[in-house]
Amino acid sequence: MKVEVINTGSELLLGKVVNTHAAWLGQQLFALGLRIDRQVTVPDGPEIRAALVEALDRARLVIVTGGLGPTSDDITREIAAELMGRPLEHNQAILDKIHEKFRRRGSVPTFNVSREAQVPRGATVLPNEVGTAPGLVLEENGKIVVLLPGPPRELKPMWTEAFVPWLKRRIQVAPLHQRNWSIVGIGESKVATLIEDEVRALGELEIGYCARPGEVDFRLISTDPGILDAASALVAAKFGDAIATTGGETLEEYVVRVATEKKLKIATAESCTGGLIGHRLTNVPGSSKVFEFGWITYSNIAKTADLDVPAELFVPGGPGAVSEETACAMAEGARLKSWADLAVSVTGVAGPDGGTPEKPVGTAWFGVSSARETRAVKKNLSADRETFKNMAAQTALDLLRRELHTFA
Repeated sequence: MKVEVINTGSELLLGKVVNTHAAWLGQQLFALGLRIDRQVTVPDGPEIRAALVEALDRARLVIVTGGLGPTSDDITREIAAELMGRPLEHNQAILDKIHEKFRRRGSVPTFNVSREAQVPRGATVLPNEVGTAPGLVLEENGKIVVLLPGPPRELKPMWTEAFVPWLKRRIQVAPLHQRNWSIVGIGESKVATLIEDEVRALGELEIGYCARPGEVDFRLISTDPGILDAASALVAAKFGDAIATTGGETLEEYVVRVATEKKLKIATAESCTGGLIGHRLTNVPGSSKVFEFGWITYSNIAKTADLDVPAELFVPGGPGAVSEETACAMAEGARLKSWADLAVSVTGVAGPDGGTPEKPVGTAWFGVSSARETRAVKKNLSADRETFKNMAAQTALDLLRRELHTFA
């Protein structure tokens, strides 16, 4: 079954609102055994008509988001009804429900909310338990058009609780199976060179790559789980410890999960990343169980005052802020001051200024400290400032991942 998604709303194309629907709907459809074949974003107005005409020519299922509200730019309902030859009919039950929601909120509905109670003849109404505008499903000549509200807080429950049960009663497709690996420290082209030919020889499957700073996501999709089991064995043998996570789990999610399972505490000491490592860790629900202390010691004075990094490391002729010695002292200081089991530090030259022949822009030192040992690792992360920070945070989290393996 071909599936197309049309996202409507001028605010999406003006950059005022980030369009998150395509990613979320893609995940939801995959779980149903379906794939998005095409996704477009169009402004409010006549472009909706053109996009819907094109989509209906290609796809069996067309999902349209947005444009169901009460204002003059909300015309998705009217356009879909016209194209499918369905006159709009007033639905008093919908209007009564809208009025009741306004009453509970202690407000008075405006006259134009009655537009939301207009239903194309024969359409299935999808109740909106959060907002006011209902969703609508229209079927014609084997085609399915579903109209969903734009706000995610309305769209998501309507999709899950109303549309998916409706769709499951009408279609049956072969389930899709997917495996994902996050591979660190190896470039995208090398990953492909090392694994692709052997994986393709296993049978029919889809191969995909997504390169990010410091990692490559390797993806396999097939209707045959047996092929994916064989492929998983190949990937594990080929990349070993370079496989950071599987199943789409992020590095920070992995670190928090494993540290929680092992009842370990983690601390961070950051200079050039400015708190990005701590930010990523605390984005994970439940991180407070393992992460209690994090320091941003951007200056040499802060490193000495907060982490007891010896001041002599910063005197002329000394190792300096970006050095093995400083990275180790930062990590050890963070561990001892936080009573953590494991601490990671980073100090580097993010650029575009500040580099020297000995320490060019992109140089970074990472420290890892546990009761067993404190050590440092040097990396050259030549990149623009923002990418450098992302790669440095990724490297630090991967060091935590690897170090967690050493704890029973």
